Amino acid sequence: MEFIQRHKAWLIFIGLALVWGSSFILMKRGLESFHFYEVGSLRLAFAFWFTAAIGYKKFKLFRRKDLRPLFIVGILGNGIPYMLFPIALSEIDSSVVGVVNSLVPLFTLVIGIMFFKTGVKRLQVLGIVIGFTGAYILINPHGNVLGEKWYFVFFAVAASLCYALSINTISKKLQHLDSLSITLLSLMFVGIPATLFVILNGTPAKIAGDPEAFINMSYIVILGVFGTSIAVILFNYLIKISSPIFSASVTYFIPIVAIAWGWFDGERIVATTFAGVCLILLGVYLVNKKKKA
Repeated sequence: MEFIQRHKAWLIFIGLALVWGSSFILMKRGLESFHFYEVGSLRLAFAFWFTAAIGYKKFKLFRRKDLRPLFIVGILGNGIPYMLFPIALSEIDSSVVGVVNSLVPLFTLVIGIMFFKTGVKRLQVLGIVIGFTGAYILINPHGNVLGEKWYFVFFAVAASLCYALSINTISKKLQHLDSLSITLLSLMFVGIPATLFVILNGTPAKIAGDPEAFINMSYIVILGVFGTSIAVILFNYLIKISSPIFSASVTYFIPIVAIAWGWFDGERIVATTFAGVCLILLGVYLVNKKKKA
């Protein structure tokens, strides 16, 4: 039984790394037919309605006292990032955006220290410094890694910051709810408006009249259903059958998958990019490292 459980955990782990690491190239494909706000809105709509279909019974768990934190998680954990990442991807390679996304654990700790009085160790401080040094190497315009429109990477940085704020909110305010409930109830605040926007904006007509748009929409469907809804549910299950440390390690593999997709898609991968990646991952490792008893 333990053997089966262990292999099941590894299968989920690999699946999450592949799905989350592939999300940036999927957004890039969606941008070939849709504007950034359409990509974000379609992703939110598909994610919400799929989650509602499989977890509609969770609506009864909604409580007024959870309104504010769920709204924050919906806006900062889904709504805003799903708009900001496509903006960044319109000018920056998907591989770099995938790497910048790995700053989330560093931002999470910094925000926890600043606003939620989270304790911090010297090793974590060192990890924060090293991680942000790696980010500077990637973002530094004088290094000419990202080209003339290097400043678009700050949209990805802002999205990662939003994720960190959302994670801290979940950790401090929504621990009494399971992952499916949090996903469904928070998506409700952005998924319904996104659906209305997609319909009123004329996106269905664009999809119906352009075969290429229909194909690129399928990438966004995968992004919303697998990358947003199912992935969160599986991640929560992974924590239960393995451990939080093992589960959190998926953070290290997401940039690797994103870079691999970028290379496969013909994006320029230079030595400076790898240097920034290594420093960011080292920083994330130190932030999550725990001393042995």
